[in-house]
Amino acid sequence: MSITLLLWLIGFATLLILAFLRPAWGVALYMLTFFAMPPLWWWGDPIAELRWSLYGGCALLASVVFSKFFRSPQETGGNGPSGRVLAMIVAAILVNATFVHCALAENMQVSAGAYFLLAKFVLLFFLITAAVRTRTDFQIVLFSILLGAGYIGYEVTVNDRGRIRSGRLEGVGAPGAEGANELASLMVSILPLTGAVFVAGRTWEKAAMLVVAPFVLNVVLLCSSRGALLATSISAVLVLVLAPSHIRRKIWFLLMLGGVATWLLLGDVRIVERFLTTFQSSEERDTSASSRLVYWGAGLRVIADYPLGSGGSGFKTVHGPKYLKSLDIHYERRAVHNGYINEACEWGIQGLLLRLALMGGALVCMWKTMICCDRRFDSFGAAVGCTLIAGTVAFLITCLFGDRLDAEWGYWLAAITVCYARVFGDVFPADSNAPVAQAVAGS
Repeated sequence: MSITLLLWLIGFATLLILAFLRPAWGVALYMLTFFAMPPLWWWGDPIAELRWSLYGGCALLASVVFSKFFRSPQETGGNGPSGRVLAMIVAAILVNATFVHCALAENMQVSAGAYFLLAKFVLLFFLITAAVRTRTDFQIVLFSILLGAGYIGYEVTVNDRGRIRSGRLEGVGAPGAEGANELASLMVSILPLTGAVFVAGRTWEKAAMLVVAPFVLNVVLLCSSRGALLATSISAVLVLVLAPSHIRRKIWFLLMLGGVATWLLLGDVRIVERFLTTFQSSEERDTSASSRLVYWGAGLRVIADYPLGSGGSGFKTVHGPKYLKSLDIHYERRAVHNGYINEACEWGIQGLLLRLALMGGALVCMWKTMICCDRRFDSFGAAVGCTLIAGTVAFLITCLFGDRLDAEWGYWLAAITVCYARVFGDVFPADSNAPVAQAVAGS
């Protein structure tokens, strides 16, 4: 047994015990099984046959149920109006998917895989929102995600994990994020949040982010995803535009550090060349980008013929190959390479509208809560708000270039929004500048 595996098992056991003292640690336990899932890493071979993600999820569920009987008076109970609306939309997404899967899916066996993943993510959304009741809880969840992303970046940057195939990082990541495009989407959604801790955290927390952020940024660059690079650029501008005046100078400094880090990490000129093809004319666009437009057209035809949806993998496996064959493109399985089109192909136009309502509602909720934090000069809350908006927008941009609108981290962002509004809203203004370090002490 390697030292890494031993440390991982100790961490799993420790978080499992802590989860029943504070359910937010159950979320941290689940994140451990996501970012460091043993079957996906060399050190995990001896225990690769076990379903660690399932164990982490069950532990989170048990900790949330158990904690219902031991809630302290200081812990917040229900959601505010915005949180209730988002929860209702998530429930409606599951109801709609159930209807499409049971009544409209041409092949229920194929559809089942995507449907049960969606149901799992909906449950995860409600478990995260139930586990986070205080600012300490929120900080535990935030730090567990940042450290998880930092671990992947550490393995890639320091230990040279993964492999570069056709100029892109492959063979490393997390469940649902093992490919270059998917991993880049995950990382750009998380990257802005490192800025919140850097701006308003304690000295050692800022130092930790100075290590984590370059690791995460390096993974984004090595993935060489045009959509992710575009999303990173836009999210950086968004953070600066949205940042309240009392932290904007720190944001400027942070972005300058990010620019220097990007320049130092850009060792492969092909990364820049590939990114610039995003803005070229149709005559100059490379084969990959041009074929993506063809897939989008085929996806729109599927939506026109099946407006209420065709079930999970409705384009990739069921209908897409037939429509592509008419264009003399032959694949047994092929993604449509657009999350919005894919959502409508699978769960109908109504399913896409519900998904857009969820993400749009989350952005509005983040904005309102950030304004509340700004009014009372809550630096940490305001920084979390503007970086959370930037990360969500970055995620939505990557969905334009790949089937990632239904990705797990999209549900995380929505769940974190509900938690953010609950514990940073005007109803609970106390302890507004509690640093992340208090999460450990509060456990």
